[in-house]
Amino acid sequence: MKIAPVVSNQVQYNPLQRRAEKDIIPFSLKHQIGVLGWGSLAEGFLADSFEIEKLDAKDFRRKHWYSAPENSAKMLKVRETFARIARGRGKKMVDIVIAWELMNPALTGAIVGIRNEKEARELRDGTEIVLTREEMQEIDEVTAT
Repeated sequence: MKIAPVVSNQVQYNPLQRRAEKDIIPFSLKHQIGVLGWGSLAEGFLADSFEIEKLDAKDFRRKHWYSAPENSAKMLKVRETFARIARGRGKKMVDIVIAWELMNPALTGAIVGIRNEKEARELRDGTEIVLTREEMQEIDEVTAT
C-alpha cells in the first residue's frame, strides 16, 4: 500500500477454510479493499452431489485434509447442516454455501469453479439468499475449529 493503492484481494475462503477472517478480511474491510473469496465449495466437498468414494483413485481430493478419516465426522456434520438449511428453503446446498460466503460484509464476490453454462445458471440462486441470524449461528457452530 506504500507503493500504490490496493483495490482488491483474493483469498481462499469457505466454511471449511476461514483463516482469512483473522487478519486479511478485517484489514481489507478497514482499508476498503475489495475481497474475492475463491474455493467457495471447498474443492467440491461442499457440492450437493459430492461423494469421496466415487472419485477416481488418482483424484487429489482423496488425499486432501477434508477427506482425512479424522475429519470425516466434522465434514458429515457440516454437509448435513448446509443440506438441512437448503431443504428448509427449497434450495440446494451450494446455494446456502454461496449465500453464507456472501453474507460476510467484507466480501465483494465469490469465485466459484464451473464447468459449463448450466452450472453457472444453477449457482446464481445463492447470490440472492439472505441467511437468518440463526442459520448463520448454526453454520458458525458446525464449522468452528
